[in-house]
Amino acid sequence: MSEAQVEGGFARVGEGRWLFGKGQPVAEQDGFSYCSSASRPFLTRLDLGERVTVVNDKLLVAPLAAKKKRRLIRIVPFSFKNAIPVFEMEIGWALMATASRVKKLVVEDGGTLTVRPDAVVAWTGKRPTGFCPRLRLRDLFIPRRARLMLHFHGPAIVWIEGGRD
Repeated sequence: MSEAQVEGGFARVGEGRWLFGKGQPVAEQDGFSYCSSASRPFLTRLDLGERVTVVNDKLLVAPLAAKKKRRLIRIVPFSFKNAIPVFEMEIGWALMATASRVKKLVVEDGGTLTVRPDAVVAWTGKRPTGFCPRLRLRDLFIPRRARLMLHFHGPAIVWIEGGRD
């Protein structure tokens, strides 16, 4: 089985080499793994025709062969605080688990989309740039989370979910 079957909020995958999200699989039976997340019940399939960058915390399952590189996206330059671990993936599919529904937004060439870091699920195109309205030396060590944003510059496709409180 090279595809994930989604049934009632669970993904089911058979034998193979898989890239699982944190805490997966939930159960295994007769050569099948069942994956799901209680805190992220919405499942979205992304078809990877080109390079897509996915947020590690929102990845449920994908074929291991789709993973090309692991990276860390720093929102505040030179700071590891609030950095976002991501996988660069291509060819195949990835099943994402989110806390709310997912919206696909297209950013035209020359356009900009500003997104809260906790709302980003995946994207194509250039790496986003971090934005803090006023960066002080203190923010390099203790960034103010509520004011941090990511700018995506087109052309790009960005998948987002509802922001957390």
